Amino acid sequence: MKVRVVVLCAVSALPWAWPAAAQRPGTIEVGGFARYTDFDNSLAYANKLGVGARIGVFLPARFAIEGDLSRTVTDGPTVHSIHHRPLHIMLEYNVPASDQADLVVGGGYVHNTYNSSADTTDSGITGLVGLRYRFRRLLAARLDLNEDFIWSAANKSYRQSYNGNLGLQVGVSVLVSFMK
Repeated sequence: MKVRVVVLCAVSALPWAWPAAAQRPGTIEVGGFARYTDFDNSLAYANKLGVGARIGVFLPARFAIEGDLSRTVTDGPTVHSIHHRPLHIMLEYNVPASDQADLVVGGGYVHNTYNSSADTTDSGITGLVGLRYRFRRLLAARLDLNEDFIWSAANKSYRQSYNGNLGLQVGVSVLVSFMK
């Protein structure tokens, strides 16, 4: 009787243990995503869909460090085939929303590269709000919204004090834990 109760309690606790394992310090998240970029109006670039990849490492206390790089090919008023590549490095906090979902809130550094007839770069800060939904212990879907704030923009727009590119990212991730 005692053994059955212990086994039943242990099996009942498994669904709650799996989400915790997915956020265990040292767990690595690797994923790919589609990114829709709404470019700052001063850039006059067409808003387009691109692709990207992310890698992150969970730290203690629900924090994570994550980097992502994406690529979007867009068009401007005078130049066609502009390759935009934002690199984000962020510190994130994961708030449990349910047994399978986490609200992800973060911020950090962004470095933009614009390749066309004239290569330009700029840097600034970024903020992110997202949702991670785990289908299984190792597989998750991500939906992220981020805003990049660039004070010294590559286009040197005098009409405004900063550029802001808005990004919507939808993708999948694999969560791998090497710690036991």
